[in-house]
Amino acid sequence: MSPTVAIIGSGVTGLSVALALSRTYDVTIIARDLVGDNESHGWASPWAGAGWRPHIGTSDADIEMQKSSFRYMWKLAETSPDCGLKRVKSIDYFDQVTDEDQVWYKDFMPGCRRIPTEQLPQDVTLGFELETIVANPLIYLQWLRDRLSTPGVTFVRKELKHISEVKDIVPGVDVVVNASGVGAKYLGGVEDELVEELRGQTMLVRSKETTVICRSGDVYAYSIPRLDGTAIIGGISQPGNTSTKLDPALRAEILRRARLITSPDAYPEKVEDLDIVQEIVGIRPGRIGGVRVEKEVLRLSPTAEMNVVHAYGVGGTGYKYSAGLAKKVAEYVDEFIYGDGAALQL
Repeated sequence: MSPTVAIIGSGVTGLSVALALSRTYDVTIIARDLVGDNESHGWASPWAGAGWRPHIGTSDADIEMQKSSFRYMWKLAETSPDCGLKRVKSIDYFDQVTDEDQVWYKDFMPGCRRIPTEQLPQDVTLGFELETIVANPLIYLQWLRDRLSTPGVTFVRKELKHISEVKDIVPGVDVVVNASGVGAKYLGGVEDELVEELRGQTMLVRSKETTVICRSGDVYAYSIPRLDGTAIIGGISQPGNTSTKLDPALRAEILRRARLITSPDAYPEKVEDLDIVQEIVGIRPGRIGGVRVEKEVLRLSPTAEMNVVHAYGVGGTGYKYSAGLAKKVAEYVDEFIYGDGAALQL
C-alpha cells in the first residue's frame, strides 16, 4: 500500500501538488471549492489574470521555484496544446527600478532584451521585452483535474475548521499539505496571522491585443491577452479588503491604467466604449513576508502529531509559482516519508 497524502485546497496550487505526488502516493484532496465552482468567490484560482510575469526582489529559493515552474509550463504549452497555456510576447515595465542587475530573469527568459530608454513610456525607468506564458484559468484548472482522474486520487468536498479533521477523513494519513490559501488565516491549528486578503478587480474585454504588458512600482497595471479575442485589464490590489461586490467606480481607473501601458488605439478612452465581456472580483491569498513553503511537525495534542507541508501565500501569482512550488512540496513530502529528500519530478 502506498503512503497517503492529504492536500487541503484544490486551487491551482493544490492541484499542481496533487499532480506531482499522485505518481508515488495515494492522494486525497479536501476542499470547500472544487474545479467547476466557477461562480464561487471563496477561492481565487478561477478569477486570475494568469499571466506569467517574473517576480524580482526576492530570495534565491523563490527564484528557483519560479524558474522550475516556468520551464515546466513553457514546455507544457508546446506539448499539450489543450492545457490552456499559450506562449506569448511580453513587455515588462518598472517605474522604481533603474539597475538591470536587479532583474534576475534577463538572462533566463526566452527572447529577453532591454528596451532602450528613449522608447519607454513616461515615468517608466526600465523595461524589457521577453517571451512568456498566459493561462486560461478555467481550461488549465480543468486540465489539471482531468490528469487526476486516476486510481489513487480522491476528491472530498468539505470545509475544514481545524487541520486535525483531516485525520477523520484520511485515517492514518502520512503527510498533510496545507494549500488552503486565504484559509490558512482561519484554519484551526494553523491560523497564520501573516496571511492577508488582497482584493483584485479586473475586466475581461474584447481586444485584438496579443502582447502581455505589465507595469509595477508607483503604477500597477496590466493587459493580459487570452489570445481568443479577449484580454484581462487590471491593476487593482486592495490589501485587507474582503468584499467580493463589484465596485463600478473602479472601471475608469482600470481603463486609465491599461491605457498608460498600451498603444493609444489598444483600448478606448471611455469605459462606455469598451466591449466588456465580464467584470471580475477575486480575493488573492497574500501573505506578509511572501510564500510559505516549509515542513512542520504540528503537535495536535500531548500524544498526537501531524506531518505538515505548508504551501500558501502566493497572492496573485498562483499560476506562476504552481509547478515550481509543487516540486518543492514533493521534495518535503519525500523527506517526511523516506528521509532521503529524493525529489519527485513533474
